[in-house]
Amino acid sequence: MPKAGAASMLDPDRFDPAAYVAAAAPAVGLTLDAARQARVAAAFALVVRVAAPALAVPLTETDEPAPVYRP
Repeated sequence: MPKAGAASMLDPDRFDPAAYVAAAAPAVGLTLDAARQARVAAAFALVVRVAAPALAVPLTETDEPAPVYRP
């Protein structure tokens, strides 16, 4: 089960990419100037918007990936 904070990260309307980058960069040893931090935050915002619909599909522990993709 995802942690409480994970749900807001997956919601593009509640996710704050600038705050995430500001907190995560130092945690992984990155020093980013303001311009680079803004570009990384913009990329994260895009990733969350693209991934949100797929991640919103409910899955159970017994769901399996399809062996062949058929839209």
